[in-house]
Amino acid sequence: TGTVMTFDTVDIQDTITLTNNSRITVPSNGVYNLQFSAQLKNTDNAQQDATIWFRVNGVDVPNSATQITVPARKSASIYGYAVAAWNIFLNMTAGQYAQIVWVPTSTTVTVEALPSSASPAYPSIPSVIATMDQVA
Repeated sequence: TGTVMTFDTVDIQDTITLTNNSRITVPSNGVYNLQFSAQLKNTDNAQQDATIWFRVNGVDVPNSATQITVPARKSASIYGYAVAAWNIFLNMTAGQYAQIVWVPTSTTVTVEALPSSASPAYPSIPSVIATMDQVA
């Protein structure tokens, strides 16, 4: 099963499009490099795992899954975080779409965005960032 990661903001969109907030759709045949990072949060007192993989047109891509361990929280208000980040080359045809899918070992693990901070100063943290480029 698994849950597809969704996006609510598109920074730059040219010929590759985002549909249904999760489907990264390609305009032409070719090899595409899909890259992403996702911030995982764990509110449990024990470490938990999450498995992330890719789909093309709703079909799981063989050998594309990776498991990441999210550390236990440090205290009641300081949670455990881990960042998953990798890429995959996908041979796709015009109109096909790719998705990033994940499943945690516990409901205490979520994909979380955080707002910007004034002190210490830093910009907002998106839950998931993805880029896709045609490479061949």
